[in-house]
Amino acid sequence: MANALADVQATFLNLDGQYNLLLAACPTQAARDALIARYSAAESAYDKCVGQLLEDDDAAVAALCTQLNTINKEVAALTTQMGDMSKVLAVLDQALKLGQQVMGCLA
Repeated sequence: MANALADVQATFLNLDGQYNLLLAACPTQAARDALIARYSAAESAYDKCVGQLLEDDDAAVAALCTQLNTINKEVAALTTQMGDMSKVLAVLDQALKLGQQVMGCLA
């Protein structure tokens, strides 16, 4: 079974662990602002998960968690490479969207 809390947490922790390096790698203030917004969204999603009993035996949640695991691996790879920030931000958007969908299924 999927573990929704762990999957949403992984998204936030991947970003949190590399946040300062990612921020330093942003070439413009607009990129920094975009990263800050995504960090805030990831932190908010994680905070909403903490303390909740998550029913993750639902097939839809399991499917979303599988997708989120895949995206989390991509986020981890991109954040360690510190390459194209627009690609990092796009993948973070995907991760956050999936995290929101997981939370929507559990609400």
